[in-house]
Amino acid sequence: MQHDIWKFVGLMLIAAVFGYTVGHVLLSMLVASIGIILWQVYWLNLLYLWAENPKTHPMPEVSGLLHSLYRSIIRTNAKNSKRKRQLSAYLTQFRKAVSALPDAIILVDDHGKIEWANKNANTVLGIRWPEDSNVRFGDLIRYPEVDQLLEKANSKKKQAGLGVVVNSTSNNEQTISFKCIRYTNTLRMVIARDVSRLVKVNQMQSDFVANVSHELKTPLTVLKGYVEILRDNPDLPLKFAKPLAQMNLQSVRMELIVGDLLYLARLEDSANISPHEPVVITNLVNTIVDAVGPLVEEKRHSLELDIDHSLILSGSPTELHSAFSNLITNAINYTPDNGLIKVRWQGEQRNGKDCAVFSVTDNGYGIATQHLERLTQRFYRVDNDRSREGGGTGLGLAIVKHVLQRHSAELEIESQEEEGSVFSCVFPIGKMVNAQLSSSSIN
Repeated sequence: MQHDIWKFVGLMLIAAVFGYTVGHVLLSMLVASIGIILWQVYWLNLLYLWAENPKTHPMPEVSGLLHSLYRSIIRTNAKNSKRKRQLSAYLTQFRKAVSALPDAIILVDDHGKIEWANKNANTVLGIRWPEDSNVRFGDLIRYPEVDQLLEKANSKKKQAGLGVVVNSTSNNEQTISFKCIRYTNTLRMVIARDVSRLVKVNQMQSDFVANVSHELKTPLTVLKGYVEILRDNPDLPLKFAKPLAQMNLQSVRMELIVGDLLYLARLEDSANISPHEPVVITNLVNTIVDAVGPLVEEKRHSLELDIDHSLILSGSPTELHSAFSNLITNAINYTPDNGLIKVRWQGEQRNGKDCAVFSVTDNGYGIATQHLERLTQRFYRVDNDRSREGGGTGLGLAIVKHVLQRHSAELEIESQEEEGSVFSCVFPIGKMVNAQLSSSSIN
C-alpha cells in the first residue's frame, strides 16, 4: 500500500515539475491523474476477467496493492475449493448412509414439492428420484392423514416429530408409518416405514395371549372348583388344609389374571367398540365406593370425594367403571394403613384447553421417576413383593390406558417417593354431555 502511494506521489511530482517548465502545472497534473486512473482501471479489468475465468485469462504480473489483492483472492479460492470438496464428500457420505436406511426419506418444501428422495422411497411409496423432482408430494401419496401431518409440520416452531400410521390403499396387507419433522427453514423431512410385519407380530401376540387365556379359563375353573370341594370336606386331614388354602389363593389370583387378560384383549380389538352413552360419574363412583368399602375399612383409610354432579361423560359405562375402579383399588392397596384417598371429578383447564379430569390422589409409598413411563406396560411392577401382597395382576394400569384411548382421553401420572401419587384421567371437553339432555335421555 505504501509503495503504491509513494509511486503515485512521485508521478504527480514529475507531472508538476513538467507543468512548471511548460507553464501549465494544473493541466499537467490533471492529465497525470487521468492517466493513473485509466491505468488502474485497466489492471482492475484484468483482475475481473481473471477472477471470472482463471483458466482462460492468466493472472496478470502486477505489484503493490493489486498483487496483494490477487494473492488474497487465490488464497480464498483455495480455501473455498477445499471446503467445497469436504462438503461434497460429506454430502456423498450422507446420501450413502440415507440410502442404506430401510426407511423411505423424502424432503418436501413448504409448497409440498419433492426436493429429494432416497432409493427406498420407490420401494415403500413408489416415489422415484429424480423423475419425481418438483412433483407435489400430495399428488403421489393420497392419504388425508399424511396431508394433515404435513400441514402440522408447516409450523416453524421447534417441535418433536409428528407421526401417523395408515393402511396402504394399493395393498390391504401393507401398513405404513409416516413421520414428519421440519428439516430446515424451508424443508420438511418425511420418513416412511413399512411396519406391516410389526403389526402382524403384535396382532399374533395379542391373539396368542387371548387364545391362551381363553383356553386356561375352563381348566382353571375346574381346578378351582375341586380345590373348594376338598377344602369343604369335613374328613380332610389337617395336614392338607394349608396346601389347599394356598392352592385356592393362587387359583383365585390366576383367575383374576386370566380375566384381566381377556378383558385387555377385547379392549385392544379396535373392531370391538362399545357403544357410548351418557354416564353419570356420581353414580359410577358411588358404585365403586360401595364395592371397595370393606377394603377401605380393613386398612382404616379415609376416603374423600369431590364430585361435580353436573359433569356427565359420554362413554362406555362398563369400560369407565373398570378404569376408575382399577385406579381407586390401586390407591387403596398401595397406601399404608390409615392413609388418605381423594377421588375428584371436576372441570379444569390443562395446557390452555377446557377438559374434565377424574383423579385419584393418595399419600402412599409413591413411585420413583424412572418407573413412571413404564407403569402402563403389562405386568410391569415397581416392587414385586409389594405388588404380590396387594394382590394385583399387573394389568390394571394397562387396562386404564386402553380404556382412556378409546375415549380420546389421556392418563397423567404425578408421584414422589414417600409422599404419594396422583393418577389423572383427562377427558376432552368434547366428551362432555349436557346434563339436562342426559337426564332426560336416561329417564
